[in-house]
Amino acid sequence: MSKRPLSAIIKDWHKKSSRENRRTPAQVRKLVKQDPDGLEARLHTNPYGNALKNQTILISDDVYPTISATMLASPLRKCSFHSRILPSKLLLRFGLAWHPETNRNWAFPTLRKTTGFGYYVNFKKEIFQVLQKGAYQATFRGAATYRSDMVEHVQDVLFQQTFAEFSKHPIQMYDLLEPMADKHWKSKGTAKYQCILSFDATGTTLCELDHQTQEQQHVPCYNMHHIWSPESIDRLKSQLNIPENAQLALGVPKSIDTVQLATDLWHCRQFIDQPVR
Repeated sequence: MSKRPLSAIIKDWHKKSSRENRRTPAQVRKLVKQDPDGLEARLHTNPYGNALKNQTILISDDVYPTISATMLASPLRKCSFHSRILPSKLLLRFGLAWHPETNRNWAFPTLRKTTGFGYYVNFKKEIFQVLQKGAYQATFRGAATYRSDMVEHVQDVLFQQTFAEFSKHPIQMYDLLEPMADKHWKSKGTAKYQCILSFDATGTTLCELDHQTQEQQHVPCYNMHHIWSPESIDRLKSQLNIPENAQLALGVPKSIDTVQLATDLWHCRQFIDQPVR
């Protein structure tokens, strides 16, 4: 037990957290505009850490590829399944809601929400599968019911989220890319990209990490036929006046505005590539 007087402890409660001095989004945008090649600007606009491609970051007993400083700097939360502390963007938060038809509290995923009371679980498909088999009783301390198709539900929500995030931006923001050779694309001028969105209906791989443009190497390329519905893709091609059967690839420009989309796609890749046990 602390031997500090109660008055000193209360005084500390009223001290402002050092996190309150963090830059606002407007300040970050201004910083990126003033010095786009600076280290801090690159950290805010790069969700993959390609410059550190061969490095890994060890968190607890799990090794994650080097990813966004934003993700690793997210608030720390305790994983209710492993009882380990991890950055919240590497966890999926579950909230509880009353379901009047069953007269029970049900757990539901709250993607992106990382504040407030909730149950945080390591963002891994195999863990959600274990929860479905009954481990949810201990994880949620008997306070919630867990749907039997949670793996499929989380995947559907993830996919929908990427399309919603993509649609937030004007279609003109994305660059149409021309194929030059296998995994090699012609970009506009000196543009650099968070990732490439490919729409190849014959492709069998969700994501390849070794695509390149004339200005950039090791660009992640996502085959969106594995993520978006055919109807969504057809609407997109219609917006771009692209024939339905024509090849299409879009470059997602590297900027602070597209970090969230790149992060969402990274979550899809991590989730889909994990085997279900």
